[in-house]
Amino acid sequence: MLYFGCNAPSSDPQAKEDWAYPGGNAGQQKYSALDQINKKNVKNLKVAWIYHSGNMAGGVESTPLIVDGNMYVTTPSQELIALNAADGKEIWRFNPSVGEEKFTGVNRGIAYDKAGEKVFYTSGNYLNAVDVHTGKTDTAFGESGRVKLDGSLNGQVNTSPAAPVLFRDLVIVGVISGTGHVNAYDVHSGNLKWTFNTIPHPGEAGYDTWGDTAYWRTGSGVAVWGGLCVDNKNGIVYFSTGQPRDNFYRPDNAGKQLFGNSIIALNAGNGKRIWHYQAIHHDIWDLDLACPPILSDLKIEGETVPGVMQLSKTGNIFLFNRINGKLLSKVEERPAPSSTLPGEIAYPTQPFVTWPSPFSRQILTEDDLTNRTPEAHDYAKKIFDQAETGWFVPPSEKGILFYGIHGGAEWCGGAYDQQTNTLYVTANELAWHIVMRDINADSKTAVKEPPGRKVYLKAGCVNCHGEHRQGQTGIPNLNSLDKTYARPDIENIIHKGRKTMPAFPQIAGGELDQLVNYLLNVKDEKTKSDKSARPVYRSLGYIKFLDKEGYPATKPPWGTLNAVDLTTGKIKWKVPLGEYEELKEKGISRTGTENFGGCIATKGGLVFVGATRDLKFRAFDADTGEELWEAQLPFGGFATPSTYAVNGKQYVVIAATGGGKLGPPLGDAYVAFALPDK
Repeated sequence: MLYFGCNAPSSDPQAKEDWAYPGGNAGQQKYSALDQINKKNVKNLKVAWIYHSGNMAGGVESTPLIVDGNMYVTTPSQELIALNAADGKEIWRFNPSVGEEKFTGVNRGIAYDKAGEKVFYTSGNYLNAVDVHTGKTDTAFGESGRVKLDGSLNGQVNTSPAAPVLFRDLVIVGVISGTGHVNAYDVHSGNLKWTFNTIPHPGEAGYDTWGDTAYWRTGSGVAVWGGLCVDNKNGIVYFSTGQPRDNFYRPDNAGKQLFGNSIIALNAGNGKRIWHYQAIHHDIWDLDLACPPILSDLKIEGETVPGVMQLSKTGNIFLFNRINGKLLSKVEERPAPSSTLPGEIAYPTQPFVTWPSPFSRQILTEDDLTNRTPEAHDYAKKIFDQAETGWFVPPSEKGILFYGIHGGAEWCGGAYDQQTNTLYVTANELAWHIVMRDINADSKTAVKEPPGRKVYLKAGCVNCHGEHRQGQTGIPNLNSLDKTYARPDIENIIHKGRKTMPAFPQIAGGELDQLVNYLLNVKDEKTKSDKSARPVYRSLGYIKFLDKEGYPATKPPWGTLNAVDLTTGKIKWKVPLGEYEELKEKGISRTGTENFGGCIATKGGLVFVGATRDLKFRAFDADTGEELWEAQLPFGGFATPSTYAVNGKQYVVIAATGGGKLGPPLGDAYVAFALPDK
């Protein structure tokens, strides 16, 4: 067996005991060689300890790191906390705020620098370096222990929810901003060493794949928020990218639009591109590659190949030779439908994966419609008959129904057992109903709508908060803001962001006044007729395809845990993940639920996962998919767990705080499980 730095044997016996990376190792495999907890005894697992951070805002999506008996976790206000991993007692707490700063938002991981004895993680638009012994900043790094994530061109604030990664004397960070990029900083000084632009600048490779050659300066998206991984021996860093924005309509902009929806391999030392592959061309479906690549030594046709795999929201598995980028999956470039929206130039072909098998449904058909009740079926059928469906059908005024916005594979990715060549991955099989509208149509007909509503649609507020400001699970209703907020409060939230909401500093001047008037229900000047106004299309929001009672309008399973044999490329097993207690009482069990949070695999033959709406933590037989154990968490475990050992005792721990895309109840718990002492 050849090893390429992603899961190589270590001379350090402590490495087996630790969970020193968000993905377990530098290759993001989410696999542990610990086997004290195994198929035979997992039924005996009990709560070992619970730690409460005191921050009840919920929404923690990070995986605890454990090194040398210490655990490192974060809170919704971006505090970093060190715990004793054996008993959950707090050792120190670091608050990244300076002065009046307040940080919120999603943090999905921490990087541990063992040589430098510090950890790196992000808060807001800063990268922090914190001493692991004292919880104080490393004042030699940047300005008093932090560097600002610079690089945005169009006014948006840079952030980085994914964990940084380390390569030699560099800390590498994927950045979300107006235009995405990856930055590398010196681990000692914080000096910027290199930047890779995911929307190519003039003179850079891929620049000519954009019809609008100014998009690198005026556009946005292609963010690096899914995570990164490093092949230390070969000196290569890998990451995936999101889609360009606006998500569903970018008129007069032909081309593949590199490097959107791509897996990219860079020379980790200098940031030069080695190879890339684009999984979706010119994405107008919000099907970004949301999770980090996984490094693995793949067994392909009897040979061991240094590999990397990328999972997608469409349920596909893309396999590559990670050194030269040779595609190992079997993929055909097939014709795709054109757009019916004026100005939108959908790409004429898309990659179609024929091997390995997809791990989630990909095309919505009439046979998929719910039969939970006759009324639910009829309601779903009515929407289905009015909308368009099919393979990569572009958004339209008629509306499209398709799987994918929340996965397939979401930001948590998969777990890989190299010994059995098996991939484990959670999946959502929830369909979405996207309907487009010309926001200038009212201008042409002088329909009386407040101008702030046009800003609301144009800026994309509608995508999360809905056409009528009604909100959705985990995202607030905005119709009564005038009862709780003053104008300065709303302006501050728009410009600086809050919790999972990004900042929109580019909304300014008259547009900001109009938007705030609309949100505060202040009467404003009516939109004037302008029959020459060019069509500008926006979606009416991210609308889940649900029945009238709020359940998915498709047949179960609605969420699954999957095992894929990468030797054969076939599904080894698939089981529903989660259930609705109220449906179970009516005899409708094992439906699966929408899920957010990844799984881990262990040498003990187990797959551990939380992630579900029913707030449970489960263990499955890695060979058969049989559920062997479950525990009720105090709040939703919408994060990937970790496993580790201290003083010869194995633990499994998960952040259980609720919140995020599945909403309340909100909490502050980290829960660790272990076998009872004999």
